[in-house]
Amino acid sequence: TAYNLPQEMGQQLVAVTQPIYNLKKLIVGNRFELEKLPDGTLKMFSYAVDLDKYVEVSLTDRGYKAQMKPFEYATRQELIAGTIRGSLFQTLNGMNEGDELALEMAETFSYDIDFSTELQPGDHFKVAVEKQHRDGEFVKYGRILAAEFSNKGKVYSAFRFTDSEGRSEFYDARGRALRRNLLKSPLKFSRISSKFSRQRLHPVLGVFRPHLGVDYSAPTGTPIYAAGSGRVAVAGWKNGFGKFIQIQHGSEFSTMYGHLSRLAAGIQAGEKVQQGQLIGYVGATGLATGPHLDYRITRKGVFVNPLGVKFQPSVPLKPEYRLAFEAKKQEWQVQLARLDFASPYQIVAMNMTAPSQAAKLEKGH
Repeated sequence: TAYNLPQEMGQQLVAVTQPIYNLKKLIVGNRFELEKLPDGTLKMFSYAVDLDKYVEVSLTDRGYKAQMKPFEYATRQELIAGTIRGSLFQTLNGMNEGDELALEMAETFSYDIDFSTELQPGDHFKVAVEKQHRDGEFVKYGRILAAEFSNKGKVYSAFRFTDSEGRSEFYDARGRALRRNLLKSPLKFSRISSKFSRQRLHPVLGVFRPHLGVDYSAPTGTPIYAAGSGRVAVAGWKNGFGKFIQIQHGSEFSTMYGHLSRLAAGIQAGEKVQQGQLIGYVGATGLATGPHLDYRITRKGVFVNPLGVKFQPSVPLKPEYRLAFEAKKQEWQVQLARLDFASPYQIVAMNMTAPSQAAKLEKGH
């Protein structure tokens, strides 16, 4: 090869790393490094498995030793503010931010805002997020720490708070947990093509009949997530619904997902699933004119409008943590207040311990 690595040396590397990683499955584009001694003997070889860890093979007195090691990152906190232009993806991409941040923001507010249907031009947001750097370069996002999202004139807040028991949750400005029993939508991003109705003209059958759910139009293969934790009651083909999943969430709620192209691995009747777990993919099986998800909810056996159901917080803040939460919330409110919407978007490098020293960068069009 261009690195003059003998074939037998390559075979030795594969053999010594086999217990922890299969080097035969190298991914094109992943970074690797090697170091040789003056006589050509390989001293060290490393390969980036993913963004979190790498395999290192080093020469020791007893031969070669392989280890899986975590990357070390320098974590910086940034404040970002923007006004929606098109989709959340388009807005953040226009700010040179990645899709991962859009997905994390949608996840954070997924109990209050359906980003598939409720986002409007002019909505705006502020977010404090960790950015992880390696060798001075940005590599990936860390945790969202606090955020505000103004949607249709109403401001939603999210403040991350970790209690002394190690449990980390998002709470709003009143100390109410954002997490609910069910997500606002089982898809991250899509659009509604048909709403809940007691009398709708069926697009395939051509007759009027009730449509007791919501149709989310999305490309075939779009991931579908469990709206809540529960047990799979049905997983398989169900008449006009095609490939279908029904999940029972305790004794009160049940959710249904129809016209799937396929089910996710391990999804079968009787299995437990967690809220937000991947359960299947959008398709057009059964009586469907095109790829979409038919999503339905029953409450105590009665169909209800998925867009109109109100859910209570599922993890209330314990009274003994109220003062600590209020202090942390006020810290974040001070930081977020440093941003405004006078320009299309802003990015502020943040230092929680000495905010006055933070450098401010404004970007505009």
